[in-house]
Amino acid sequence: MRRAALALLALQRLLAEEPLHEMGPPSTREMFPLFLPPIAYQPADPRPLGGGRWRWALHWMEANTFQFSDVFDQNPPRDTQGRVAVTREYVEARLKDYADLPTVYFFDEEIARFEVEGRYGLTDDTDLWLRFPVQNHTGGFLDPLIEGFHKIGFEQYGRDLVLQNQVTLVVVQHGKLIFFNNERILGKPQDPVLGLTHRLLNRGPWTLSATFSLKPPLTCTYGVYQSGWDQSYGLTGAWWNGGRHAFYFGGAYLHRPPGSADYNTIGFHDGTGAHATWEYRRWPRVQPFLQLYWQSGFMAAQPHQAFDRPSLQHDLGAHWHWTPHITLSFHYLNNITHQGNTADMGLGLSLTSHF
Repeated sequence: MRRAALALLALQRLLAEEPLHEMGPPSTREMFPLFLPPIAYQPADPRPLGGGRWRWALHWMEANTFQFSDVFDQNPPRDTQGRVAVTREYVEARLKDYADLPTVYFFDEEIARFEVEGRYGLTDDTDLWLRFPVQNHTGGFLDPLIEGFHKIGFEQYGRDLVLQNQVTLVVVQHGKLIFFNNERILGKPQDPVLGLTHRLLNRGPWTLSATFSLKPPLTCTYGVYQSGWDQSYGLTGAWWNGGRHAFYFGGAYLHRPPGSADYNTIGFHDGTGAHATWEYRRWPRVQPFLQLYWQSGFMAAQPHQAFDRPSLQHDLGAHWHWTPHITLSFHYLNNITHQGNTADMGLGLSLTSHF
C-alpha cells in the first residue's frame, strides 16, 4: 500500500508540476509514396517564439502503405503455394492484362521519415524555420500489426494475399511497365523546406499568423522524380482562453510547378490543405491532442484510382513535457476516408527542445 501511495503521488507530481510549453499543432505530413516528391501541407505553429529564441525538434514517423488500383479487386495477385512475392517477373508476366488501362499502380512499402526542424525568432512577431528530412524505404515491421487489427472487423482487401513486410512499387501505363522498385533505400535525404511565419493578430484568446514556405528541388525521389520550386501560402491560428481546451486551425494553398520530365508525367497539380486541432490542458505536463488533417486531390481524375479526391486523416497523441525545456510527443496517424490515396497508418515520436 505504501508503494502504491508513493507511485500515485509521483504520478500527481508528474502531471502537475512543470510549466506549460506552447507546442502548436503537430506538423502532420502525408506519407503516401506519390506525395513524397512534391510539397505537402503541414500545419505551422501560429505563435512566434519571441525575438532571439530557438526551438529544435526531431520527428520520426513510421508509415505503412498498401494501396493499389481497383482493377486488382477483380484480378488479385494469386499463387497456389501461398502469399505472393510481387516481383518484376510476376508483373511483366501480367502486363497484357492491363493493355487497355491508362494507369495501373501497386504500392506496398513502409517509410520511416526522420525530420530535423529548427525554428528561430527573428522578431517578437516573426519566426524563420527549416525542416530537413531523411527517409528509409523498406518493408518495415507494421504489416503483422495492421493485419491483426483488420481481423477484428476492419478488413483491408488483399493484405493477406501478398508477403508481409515486402517493398514493391509498380506503375503500368497501357500495358507498359514504366516504374518498378523493390529495393530498400536507407538514409535518403529529401528536399528541405524553408518557412516564415508572421503574426497578424494577437488579441485576447486569439492568435492569427500568415505563413509561407518554399521547397527547393535539391534531391530526386526514388532516384527518378524531382519536383520544381514548390511553395505554400497559408494562414494558421490558435484559440485558448486559459482553460482546459485549446484549439488550433489553419489552411494553405500549395503551388507545385513543373519539375523533371519523369516527374511531370505523373501530373501533379496545385492543391490545398487544412487542419483543425483540439488539445486538452487539464494537466500542465501532459496534453492529449486530436488533429484532423485534410488535403485536396493532387492529380487529375483517371479510371481505377482516386488521386483526384480529397482525403481526411487524424493525428491522435499526447505531449509530455519531460523537463522545463524538453517535450516528448506521441503520434498515431490513420486515414479516415479510406479512398486509396493516403498512407494506411503511421506511428510517430517527436522530441522538442525550447531555449
